[in-house]
Amino acid sequence: MEKAYYDFLVPVQVSRLLKKPDEENYRRILVKLGPAADALDLREPYSSQFYRSIEEMERIVKKEFCENVNTSSPVVSVIGHTHIDIAWLWTVDQTREKVVGSFSTVLELMDRYPDYKFMFSQPILYQFVKEQEPELYERIRDRVREGRWETDGAMWLESDCNLPSGESLVRQIIKGEQFFREEFGISSRCLWLPDVFGYSAAIPQILKKCGIPYFLTTKIAWNQFNQLPNDTFMWKGIDGSGVFVFMPTACDFDKTLGLNVSFTDTRNTTTYTGIVNPNMTLGTFKRFQNRDLTEDTLMLFGYGDGGGGLTKEILEEAKRLRYGLPGIPRLVQENERNFFDRIYHDIASKPGMPVWDGTSSC
Repeated sequence: MEKAYYDFLVPVQVSRLLKKPDEENYRRILVKLGPAADALDLREPYSSQFYRSIEEMERIVKKEFCENVNTSSPVVSVIGHTHIDIAWLWTVDQTREKVVGSFSTVLELMDRYPDYKFMFSQPILYQFVKEQEPELYERIRDRVREGRWETDGAMWLESDCNLPSGESLVRQIIKGEQFFREEFGISSRCLWLPDVFGYSAAIPQILKKCGIPYFLTTKIAWNQFNQLPNDTFMWKGIDGSGVFVFMPTACDFDKTLGLNVSFTDTRNTTTYTGIVNPNMTLGTFKRFQNRDLTEDTLMLFGYGDGGGGLTKEILEEAKRLRYGLPGIPRLVQENERNFFDRIYHDIASKPGMPVWDGTSSC
C-alpha cells in the first residue's frame, strides 16, 4: 500500500505543479493518470476489491511513470547531506548528541534503501562519534569502504574565512586532511563550506597548493545587494591560481515564478537543506543561472543546521523522480566528487565559462 501511495503521489504532485490550461506536459500526465485513478475502488476500504483496485492502479502508474528513464530530460544531481553547526543555537555537548543521532538515522536508512548515498564533511564531528560511539563509527567506516558514505570537505571544521589568517586556513586543511587519510584512506577533492559567509581571495591559491581542485558554497547567494551573476565559474585568486566553483541553490519552483533568477530576497532559497519533491526539483533547475553551460545542476538534500538528514519520505519521492516525469528534470543520486569531476570535464574549457577574478574577496 505504501509503495502504491508514493507511485501515485509523485505524478499527482507534478501535475499540480504544471497546472496551466496551455501546458502540454500537464495534459500528458493527466491522460496517463486518468486510467490509474479510474481503477481505484475506495468504496469498501480493506475489502478484496479495494486491494485488487490498488494493485491495478499501481500496475498502470508503474508502466506509465516508473519503468523507462527519460534520458533526454535535464538532470538535477542530488547529494544526501546534513549540515551540523558545531555551536550555534546549542552547546557543543548538544552537538555531540546531534551528530550521533543524525549518523544513526543515515545508517538505518541505508539499510532500507540500497541506492541512498550520503556525504559528510567536518572531521571534528567524526572524531566526536569515534570517542562516544565506537561501534557506530565502525559502521560508518564500513559504508565508506562500500562507497555509499562519502567523506570530503578538506577542513577540520567548516571555518569562517574572513577573520582567520592564511596560516590558520592552511592548518584547518592540514588537520582535516590528516584525519581523513588516517581514518578512511581518502583525500579531499573539494573545500566544502555550504554555511560560511564571505571568502578570502587567497583561498584559490591555498587550495591549489593543498591539491584540492574544487570549491562548494551556497551562502554567496544570500546577498541582498551584491549578487553574483553565476552559480558555476572558475575562481581566480590573487596569484592567478584557479579553482572550479559550484554553488547549489535548492529552491521551490513556486518562488521562482515572476522573479529574477538573481533573487534579492534570500527567503526564496533554501540552499543547502533541500527537500526532495517535484516542486523543489523543478525550482532548483529553474533557479540555476548557467543553464547555457550545462543542464545538469546540483542540489544538496536533507534537513540541516541542527542535523537530521534525510527521511523515508524524501527517499521514497527521490526513487520516483529518477525517471524524469514530463515537464520536470530527472533526479540522480550521486557522489559529490563524481559530480564535480564530470561537470568540470564537461564545462571548464568551454569558451563561455565565467571567471571571477578574486583580486578582492567574494
